[in-house]
Amino acid sequence: MDVTSAVLAGALAGLAGCVPLAVPFEGALRAGAKVSIAAGMAGVMVSFLMMTVALAVAYAVAGAGRPFLAFACSMVALFLLFWAVEAIRAWRAANGRRRA
Repeated sequence: MDVTSAVLAGALAGLAGCVPLAVPFEGALRAGAKVSIAAGMAGVMVSFLMMTVALAVAYAVAGAGRPFLAFACSMVALFLLFWAVEAIRAWRAANGRRRA
């Protein structure tokens, strides 16, 4: 696995790790919607498991070298970038501003 494909695969894994959490989060942003804590906790667990499995597979394929580091860094960077955007949207919704 070369570094470029590792970065792209890491980006996809990071975005895929966001999906289980994003579904209940987006539901909670809708006016009048009720989302259970159990749904949120299930999303956290599924996201954690997905990203852990992705790291294990990348480590098995790429080893402990530069491609694995590129994969892991891009996965975490995209995951955090996605949640930074969602945090801004939640802050705006909580403060009565329009949704972005």
